[in-house]
Amino acid sequence: MTEKAENLMALKRKHFKHLFENDNDLALLDGVHDLIKDYHNNDLTLVLASSASMVNINRIFERFDLNQYFKAKISGADLKASKPHPEIFLKAAQLAEKPKDNCMVIEDSTNGIAAAHAAGIYCVGFKSPHSTNQDYSKANIVISRFEEIKYNKLLNTL
Repeated sequence: MTEKAENLMALKRKHFKHLFENDNDLALLDGVHDLIKDYHNNDLTLVLASSASMVNINRIFERFDLNQYFKAKISGADLKASKPHPEIFLKAAQLAEKPKDNCMVIEDSTNGIAAAHAAGIYCVGFKSPHSTNQDYSKANIVISRFEEIKYNKLLNTL
């Protein structure tokens, strides 16, 4: 039986929403919450710039109580161009009210790293266990654990 793409997407969204709301084991990647709190406690301005839809961004922020740490959130789905175009990161710098030389992007995808590079923003490439076969060559540094870029360690790197 062949399903229409719209029906398959609706079914996917339904299952995702159900799992997201009912799976008690669902958690952020190891070290992410600690890193967010570390940066926030050291007065860094945090802006989320994601390709995910704003509905899913807000769902995640509510589930893990993240709104308190971030100045702004932006979804690439709401922009004219998507990654690897730099628009999302240039907009994020505007929302942070910081010059792009004072910004940093953490990315786990080839397109995201290319977008940060094209924006002229320092990029940390994160080798996520969930993102394989990515090109990290345009990242300024590459990490495999978020503790590698805790605030105090980052000061020594930059």
